[in-house]
Amino acid sequence: MACLMLVLSPTRHNPKSVDLAISLVQSTKRPLLAVFIIDTKVADAISDRIVDIGFLGNKVSGQLEDAILREYEERGRSELDEVKERAQALGLECELLIRRGDFVAECLRIAKENQVEDMIVSRADRSGVSRKLFGSAVNELLEAAPCPVMVVSDSSVENHTVQSNGSQSA
Repeated sequence: MACLMLVLSPTRHNPKSVDLAISLVQSTKRPLLAVFIIDTKVADAISDRIVDIGFLGNKVSGQLEDAILREYEERGRSELDEVKERAQALGLECELLIRRGDFVAECLRIAKENQVEDMIVSRADRSGVSRKLFGSAVNELLEAAPCPVMVVSDSSVENHTVQSNGSQSA
């Protein structure tokens, strides 16, 4: 059965996305797949930057990176447990999944493996210029997503649908 996928991560989390996911699965009677992606590129970037500025050596930096990843995983388990508790209190089917890797690649892999019909992701409010200059994993996901994606920020919910050519539109 097709499901709705809620994507959480250490750097992309908005409580409104959880509220929206719970509401949608409740109204459509679909299962919820709540996913926490530990974007290893973030931990790598932090570790690399600390080494580059000479603050720590490679060995200690590696230990810091491992600690960051462990912290992210603990946070992920906690956030996913809260989602599952809310879903179960409403009698909703909810599966949890934690993955490490590239945010976009993992989202796409999970969507393909799990018959995802719709996806909900969060994004921080940033300017369009900032996204162009520094990149945006959410924009990359929108370009490649095999299903409609709802993007939740503090100020809005954007609904991106898949076009017949495979691209997304708002």
